[in-house]
Amino acid sequence: MNNTSPHAGKYIDPMVDFAFKKIFKDSGNKKLLIRPLNEFFNLDISDIEIRESEHLGETKKDRRASFDIHCEGSDKSKFIIEVQIAPQTHFQKRALYYSTFPIREQAPRGFLGKRKNWNFNFAPVYFLGLIDFNMPHPEPEKYDPNIFIHKFSLRHEATGERYADSLTLAFCEIARFNKKKEECNTFEDRFLYLFKNLPTFAERPELFWDDPYFDEFLEVAEFVSMTPEEKRKYNEDLKMRYDYDNTIAYAKEQGFEQGIKQGVEQNQESTAKKMLADNVPAEVIAKYTGLSPEEIKKL
Repeated sequence: MNNTSPHAGKYIDPMVDFAFKKIFKDSGNKKLLIRPLNEFFNLDISDIEIRESEHLGETKKDRRASFDIHCEGSDKSKFIIEVQIAPQTHFQKRALYYSTFPIREQAPRGFLGKRKNWNFNFAPVYFLGLIDFNMPHPEPEKYDPNIFIHKFSLRHEATGERYADSLTLAFCEIARFNKKKEECNTFEDRFLYLFKNLPTFAERPELFWDDPYFDEFLEVAEFVSMTPEEKRKYNEDLKMRYDYDNTIAYAKEQGFEQGIKQGVEQNQESTAKKMLADNVPAEVIAKYTGLSPEEIKKL
């Protein structure tokens, strides 16, 4: 594969798995990740430690969880950051399930049923999901189309009183974000604008230079700065993204919801089979197809 194809822009697409980890994990610039975590969750962490992305349950029978990025803040808070391209049934519940792993990890080994010297004062856990589809809302009457970042926490139903700072989840609808550059006044809006539009820039844009964060972001995200091997891996991930987008576009042209559904399902299975043949890890297959680990295992 040519290192410059299929990529055509000046910058890599942060919604592509390899690019996301390149920018926020492998670049070594922790500030690119610390700042969004502080802004999205109203925190003041000064440093983070990147942890292993894959987590196992307490026994061999427990399900496996794999996160795009898992890190711990200087205040011991735990963070999970996930990028999801394809719509996935019960994605919010999956996010909730994944969030239990950092909670259970904090219990002393062998605690349950054996030890009583832990007071359950575990550090808060935060989940940040960057999603490239419209998030389903169980209560449509409460839906506000002008809100693109949805935050959830444990609170009193009647008064709004916070139950605990134990768990907070935030979902950013990248696909639906439609603000223009001049309308982006907060860090969160600017971050989403850059995340969505970065791969469309043919040249270095004039963006938000009153905030040096975005200047550093662009420097790390330049396609030409990557090694030939990094370009190859990025293009492989990008091709998977194009295949998925093309299938969805074709289904929509037919004008039938059922056609869209069938197109998505057919693409999921065919793409997953090809990826399995190429020994692509199951967690990567899940990200680009929306299939569950159990469905991938059956294939």
